[in-house]
Amino acid sequence: MERHLTQGVTEYWLRLPSKYKEKLAQIRVWKSLRIATDGDDIWVRGIPPSQLHSEEIRSIPFKKIYFQHENALFLLDGNLPEERLKTSLLWSPINKALPVEMPDYNFNYFGIQETIDFRMVPATVEREAAAQLIPLTVLDAAIPKMPAVRLRHLQWTLVEKQALLIGSPLLALPGKAFWQSENFLLPTGYDFEYPELRTYFHQNVNPNGDNIIVMQTDGTYFKISKENVQKLTISGYRLSR
Repeated sequence: MERHLTQGVTEYWLRLPSKYKEKLAQIRVWKSLRIATDGDDIWVRGIPPSQLHSEEIRSIPFKKIYFQHENALFLLDGNLPEERLKTSLLWSPINKALPVEMPDYNFNYFGIQETIDFRMVPATVEREAAAQLIPLTVLDAAIPKMPAVRLRHLQWTLVEKQALLIGSPLLALPGKAFWQSENFLLPTGYDFEYPELRTYFHQNVNPNGDNIIVMQTDGTYFKISKENVQKLTISGYRLSR
């Protein structure tokens, strides 16, 4: 029944208590979204199906997701109407309804261990690891024994005495794992304390988007130029060593 009702749905709606309005900051950059206030609730419409299960949407707490069928709104995975279609609300573009007020952060730079004012905290949403830092001694011993097909989806670069591997599936080797969020690599199990400020952080430390920012759990980070990331092959690895 649910599959039939959602067939052809082009946008989804989000309902959130107004007191959690600040949790929408991380999606205010999506230009397709419109927002309206209805009593003690905020409604957001225009969420495309491709973004419905995105990290940004999943991390918004206390939300309800709806889809429209005829003149009613149905809860996601529901088959009975939950709300009448909201036709009397005053809709505004989300980026205008939620203006950004950013404090002046003090960014201090100290080479590879650049310190920042952004804290890393335990994440509330689990994601698949997309990168790993492996000691070169471990990779040196493993690479000659691996079939080439096992490496074909991986890219890599040197980071001091370690190798950073990016791709999926990763190698079953001991090392430090990361998950990816745009140009950031975050330690698995962690996220920014305020994910909605990620765009501001990115504009300050990686304005051209030509680096990968590798975060550490203590809030430090280092940058890797994307030009230094190459396809991982057995022959290429041997030449680099």
